[in-house]
Amino acid sequence: MIADIIDQIFGVFGQLILAGGGGAAIAWILFKKFGENWISHQFAKDLEAAKAEISLLVARRMRLHDKEYEVFPEIWSRLVNASNRLSASIISLKEMPDFSKMSDEDIGEWVERSDLTGEEKSFFLGEGDKIKALDRIIDIRGIRDAGLSYYEFREYLQNNRIFLHPEIKDKFDRIESLLRKSWAARKTDFNHRGETGKTDFLMKAFDTFEKEVRPLMNEIESLVQAKLFPESEAVSVTDEEK
Repeated sequence: MIADIIDQIFGVFGQLILAGGGGAAIAWILFKKFGENWISHQFAKDLEAAKAEISLLVARRMRLHDKEYEVFPEIWSRLVNASNRLSASIISLKEMPDFSKMSDEDIGEWVERSDLTGEEKSFFLGEGDKIKALDRIIDIRGIRDAGLSYYEFREYLQNNRIFLHPEIKDKFDRIESLLRKSWAARKTDFNHRGETGKTDFLMKAFDTFEKEVRPLMNEIESLVQAKLFPESEAVSVTDEEK
């Protein structure tokens, strides 16, 4: 097949030389005779290869987006839970019974009706200042629950960060760090209350949460919604152009 084409090319080339054709004319005629079919064939092959590659890339991209959309609801839920538990541990409105007006029997009945664990009940009953004892129990619970919720959020983020868009991943990394910072300050305040010098760790925990965590959560919410509902973003842009 190739040998026949070469023979044809040299045959035409010889005829053109005999006819006195110049170099440009020879090149043009050779292209017209042999080039169009060859180029069309190569273009068709390249086009099919390109279509196959694009299809493969699109399929991969769609699978990545599908996974990202699976991650968004769960990671947001865990973030909200961690945020709420941390907020509750920093700013807790505690309703305390007036134990000073209760008899030992009344206090014992209250303890039995409560959701205190066995260890908590023993601690509470062994303390003279019941309000202070219950306050400590509530603080320990709040800090513990906030810590557990934080670690659940962090673990999920670490396991699924590869599926997140870099911009969103950076935001989640930042808020994970801020949650840890605020929680650590709250725990330090509890462990060393009154013994931390001039540093008010409870206020530090509060400021980090209110001034950094909350605003960043709003940013993350906007970014995630833009990803989940891109058509809303497009409508907003169109409205602005009008």
